Amino acid sequence: MFECFENLVNTRQSCREFNDKPLDASVVEKIATLALKAPSACNSQPWKMYLVTKPEKVKAVAESLQERGRNPFVSKAKAFVVVSERDATLFESAVQKFGKNHFVKYDIGELVAYLTLGAQSLGVSSCIIGWIEQEKLKKAVGMPEGEVSNIVVALGYSDIPVREKKRKDAVEVIKII
Repeated sequence: MFECFENLVNTRQSCREFNDKPLDASVVEKIATLALKAPSACNSQPWKMYLVTKPEKVKAVAESLQERGRNPFVSKAKAFVVVSERDATLFESAVQKFGKNHFVKYDIGELVAYLTLGAQSLGVSSCIIGWIEQEKLKKAVGMPEGEVSNIVVALGYSDIPVREKKRKDAVEVIKII
């Protein structure tokens, strides 16, 4: 089992060159459903996912991610998962110590990790996007006022070979105590 997870981690990469192969909406739904198993503080699940698969909506979301010429590659993405942040429902003792939304960004990060690894497990490439024009994005997906998304995951297929991962050496960032 470790080898399967190790393979996912070693082959998952940020894709900036999606090919033209269509991505079925049911695959996007399967990826998102799997990601719902991600842990969150006090099991608060402070997120909502908008699965964007209709071509006209995919185009509108792509445009909301391209302010100032950023992320031109998202025009070739076949789908997006827009992750919005919700208020967390924590145990009262956690709220008193940390505040209501202290863990939300961490929880969203875990959800996105599950999303991208789940996509990879199905052969779907992904890229996490944080450069967002909020108003355009809200309009594109019909997000209600007061809701915000700081992360969108672009999805599609790619023919790009796996790149060598450039990471800090373990001795720089791991200390065994």
